[in-house]
Order: sequence, then structure tokens, then C-alpha cells
Amino acid sequence: MNLRESVGIALRALQANKLRSALTLLGTIIGVGSVIFVLSVVEGLNQYVSQKILSAGSNVFWLDKIGDAMNDEAFEDAMKRPDITIDDVDAIRLQSRYAGVVVAGGNDLAAVRAGNKVVRGVPVNGRSAGYDLVEDYAIGEGRHLTEVDDRRRRPVCVIGPEVADELRIEHDPVGRRIRVGNQTLEVVGMTKAKGKIMGVTQDRFVTVPIRTFSKYWQSRFSYYAYIKSSDQAALPLAIQEVRNVMRGRHHLSPGRPDDFGITTADTWMEIYRRITGGLFALTIGVAAISLLVGGIVIMNIMLVSVTERTREIGVRKALGARRRDILSQFLVESTTLSLAGGSVGVGLGVVFALLVGVVSPLPTAVSIPSLFLGVGMACFVGVFFGSYPAWRASRLDPIEALRYE
Repeated sequence: MNLRESVGIALRALQANKLRSALTLLGTIIGVGSVIFVLSVVEGLNQYVSQKILSAGSNVFWLDKIGDAMNDEAFEDAMKRPDITIDDVDAIRLQSRYAGVVVAGGNDLAAVRAGNKVVRGVPVNGRSAGYDLVEDYAIGEGRHLTEVDDRRRRPVCVIGPEVADELRIEHDPVGRRIRVGNQTLEVVGMTKAKGKIMGVTQDRFVTVPIRTFSKYWQSRFSYYAYIKSSDQAALPLAIQEVRNVMRGRHHLSPGRPDDFGITTADTWMEIYRRITGGLFALTIGVAAISLLVGGIVIMNIMLVSVTERTREIGVRKALGARRRDILSQFLVESTTLSLAGGSVGVGLGVVFALLVGVVSPLPTAVSIPSLFLGVGMACFVGVFFGSYPAWRASRLDPIEALRYE
């Protein structure tokens, strides 16, 4: 019997027992569909996070007092460090040869008012000139903040489009005056919309010159700095320069650990993988259990099929079929069953992933390798769990098989 005939027999068996076939393949469908969905979410998140972290360039790094503290003990220790000051950031700007852009930053929250409209809990970002380069903000109307604005502590600001929309000043906001906390500021620009990250908006903020910010507000967790090296090759040199400047300003003797944190895009990507790796592994494990259950069900159904077709096997052996012919026939049938379930699972996984990407903030991306992986897993399940029933069928004694009723 050739491959085409074996596949045909398996497909006819599926059609003849539709309910049994559906129940048989349910585990494989759920397992493969879950794997495709999880891999699509992982791929979507990887692409999305990489894009957002690297949006300003892979040669941007961050200086603050917290660093990459990821647990309560490390965070408490980091909070005991001396604050980063605007003077520290100015010193880095003056003394570093390889830092192309150095931007001081600070953050607070305030209510924003325009006319009779009030928006509460708006992030107020203090920034020095060049923030648009390291935070990837494009101006929509007006202009960005300048070094002159900062040096003269001008009461000016740039707002995000969501703030303008909430205050109902989205049309020609430049030149309007708004109240931010207790201060009156003139809007000199509005950025283009950037959208959301995992459902969190990037367009709801008020940005003011860093020295204007320090005059009226107090930054949470001290000030910090965005630093962009002159090019990718200069990144390690710029990091070392910043470390040297900060150690000198904090009077740290050789051998003492840094009392500040420097994080790069690679650091954030590693933190992201560390946080999400366990979750994704757990989800894949659950999907693997579904595949295991599906494989056991396929093996059980194939054993039933061997029993039901005992006389047929005896007739085939009496007509000259060899053990390997019987073995290959049942292996092909079990693999066909599993592939049928796997194909349905792949389709459902893709549809569900795309649907989730449309109706939720969770990014998804279906990759071709994941589809081949799903089909390959289904094929493996069919071969592995079909081996024992096929072996039993091939070992049947033809005389005893012909006597079977």
C-alpha cells in the first residue's frame, strides 16, 4: 500500500466517524493552537518592545539613582543613594567628549487647566534641550523647547496631543496659556501622536524646561539623564566617561561600587526577557500538556482501530503484506490524524492571535517559523503516539487475525 492510499484510508476514517474524530483531535487542536497563539504574542511583544526601546537609537543610555534594581531589597538600597542633580548632568555635558546629546529629566504630576476644563493627574516632565532626540518625539505644531528656554527659565511648555484633546484646545494650541498646578505656562508646541504601549498612552504629558521645572516642582526619585553617544561605536566610551564623571563628583575611591545606575537598551531588553520568560515558559508548558493529552487520545483511538481491523490486517498479511507495510500504514494514518488536528489548530491559533491584536492592546505578530513549528509538533505527536499501535498491528499473527470475529 502506498502513501496516498494510507492517507486516503485515514481521511475516510475521519469522515466516517465525525464526532469521534473531532473528540480525538480536540487535544491536538487546542495544543497546537495554544502554541501558535503564545508564539505570536511573544513575537509581537518582542518586536514591539524592541521598537519602543530602540526608537531613539541603540546608542541611548540612562543615568539615574535606581539603575536596574528589580526587587524590594535592591530598590530600598538604591533609594539610599545620593540624588542625581541637574548640576551632575551639566557636568557630564561639559566633560564628556563622546556624549552627543545629554538631557536632564525630572517628573511630577499636576492638574492642568484651560478655561473651565480641568485635567488631573497629568505627568509634568522637566527636560533640557534635545529631549526630542532621545525620546523620539516629533513636533506636530509649534516648536520644541530650546536651550534658551531652559537657561532663562521661561514659563513655556510643550504638550501631548491627548492633553490638548482633553482640554479641547487641539486646534491651534500654540500661544494658548494653561495652568499647570499653580503656574501659568504658554504652550509653544504640541507633539505628534505616538499611541500607546501596552494600553498606556504616550501622548498625555506636559513638558517644561528642566530649570523651570526645578523652580516649581520636585522630581520623584531625584533627577536623571538621557545620554546619546555620538555613534554606536562610541557607546562604551560614553558610558565610561559618564561613570568617571559621576564617581568623581560623588568622591568614590577606587574599589567602591557605583552609587548610581547606568542602564542601556540591552539592559532593558534583558529585564524584559527575565520578567516575561517564566510566564511564556509556563504557558508553553500548559500547551504541551494539551498536546500530550491529544497524543494519548490518538494512541487510544489507533489501538481501537487496530482491534476493529484485525481481520483486515490478517487478510493483508495473507495476501503478502509485510510487517513494515502494516507498520507504515498505521503510522501514516496516525500522523494524518494528528496533522489534520494540527492544521486546524494552526488556523485557529492564527485567527485568535490576529483577533486579540485587533481588539486588545496586546501586540501580536504571526511568524512563518511558528507555523512550521506547529505543523512539525503535530507530525511528531502522530508519529510518536502512533508507533505503539502500529507496532502491535504489525506483530499480529495472520492466522489468529483471520479467525478474529
